[in-house]
Amino acid sequence: MLARQTKSLAQVFFATLWLAYPVLSLGSDQQKAERRLHQISAMAADGTTRAIINRTMAEAVHARRIELQRQRQAMNLNYGALFVAHQLTESGAHMLDIALQLQSGKTIVQIANERNANWKLIEEAAKKLNEKVENNIYRHFLHSEADKTAADEKYDAEADVVRADQDVTSEELASARDTYRFWRSRASAQNSGSLDMRTKMAVSKAADVVKTGQRPHQ
Repeated sequence: MLARQTKSLAQVFFATLWLAYPVLSLGSDQQKAERRLHQISAMAADGTTRAIINRTMAEAVHARRIELQRQRQAMNLNYGALFVAHQLTESGAHMLDIALQLQSGKTIVQIANERNANWKLIEEAAKKLNEKVENNIYRHFLHSEADKTAADEKYDAEADVVRADQDVTSEELASARDTYRFWRSRASAQNSGSLDMRTKMAVSKAADVVKTGQRPHQ
């Protein structure tokens, strides 16, 4: 009798664990996505990088640069949260509905979960965006070209600031600064022609480390 009860309890336990597995997996995907999104937000702390993020995201979500700035100011969203909002609109949500829910006190993460957002897809999209941002930081310092689209669309990086930009940790800011300095230094070294073959190989390997999600200071 005791053995039968023990067997039944074990079956209930494993059945419960099996049902909970998708939830645990979803939470893992969400956590990965949030790390990527926080990286975007932290990188935007610097005015130069904020302009690069604005341009890169505008291209990714097919929006005008000034439109992203206005959306941030209207909804008080940092760039990571704004990217989530645009991912939700791609799945059928309306930006006005998202804005109204934000005004009611909900966070963008709560809104995404209520809409059963696919965090795995969001994480993948955020990863691609981060990679493009880092590539554009490198290109910015490599070519030292003026940001023509900013002038054309009346985008002002100094005015593109909201309270939610402060919702990042000191560790995330430190990681963002290291990433910024890494690509700036690499571009400067390339421009000066000071890289010998051994150094170029070392820098190339370091760049691969950065792009796999590890920060230079770690």
